[in-house]
Amino acid sequence: MIKFFRHIRRSLLNENKMGKPALPDSTSGRLGRYFKYAIGEVVLVMIGILLALQINNWNQNRLNANIESLYYKRLLDDVREEEQILQAIINYSNQVTFHAKKAIAVFENSSKASDNPVENIVDLYQASQFTDSYSAKSTFKELIASGQINLLQNDSIKTALIRYYDAEWSESGTFTFENRYRENLRGKMPDDIQTQIRLNCGDIYLKKGNSYLISLPDKCNIDLDLNIAKSVIDELRMDESLKKDLRYLIGNEVGKMNDLKPIQKQLNNLISLLEEINNENQ
Repeated sequence: MIKFFRHIRRSLLNENKMGKPALPDSTSGRLGRYFKYAIGEVVLVMIGILLALQINNWNQNRLNANIESLYYKRLLDDVREEEQILQAIINYSNQVTFHAKKAIAVFENSSKASDNPVENIVDLYQASQFTDSYSAKSTFKELIASGQINLLQNDSIKTALIRYYDAEWSESGTFTFENRYRENLRGKMPDDIQTQIRLNCGDIYLKKGNSYLISLPDKCNIDLDLNIAKSVIDELRMDESLKKDLRYLIGNEVGKMNDLKPIQKQLNNLISLLEEINNENQ
């Protein structure tokens, strides 16, 4: 590029020389020509540098835009997976609460309790189930660790991402509480019965993206003598500590659902923002 401008400049200088009558050469004349030539060289170098910087900036901006677009796609994949994780946790919690409320009816000799002692045992056991909570935030963690969060030019998305993931809902108290009922019950229910329930009514795992979504089976059938089941239930229902721990568990599950409502609202807003910008980038 500099050679091109230099060629033009020399052509103009030659035309300028030919268009003027020849004058006796002098020291001042030669200095003047040298000075003009030097100034021309400096100008050409400056133009070349500015052009090079401009091209470099354009290439860098284009590269950053491509990386930004890729991150938006990955973030959208993450938050959609996060949506499935949250829904699976809500469903699992509802299943545990369902069994827990049936189990508390057994402790209270309520008419809502099942007449089948085997079903009572299953309810007591399934009420002690829990699932680990986790968040799909690998892309966000990468953005923060690498400092590339500033590549995201959409301030609304950047703010929504930081607010959502900084909340760390999976680390809140309702998700990390000490499940005393689980430890208490499983230390008192006969091991052979627990083994049967685990084998026939264990967690169901469904692979979704990079996650495994967990649920409890809708029905649970175990081969247990009714008289044995009744004797186990009669003994367990007299344990006040179990009843107390079960009530605490139910309260925590309700609190967990309340905590997740604003989290879901935040997540839905984040999904909408990411879907919008990804559609624009297509």
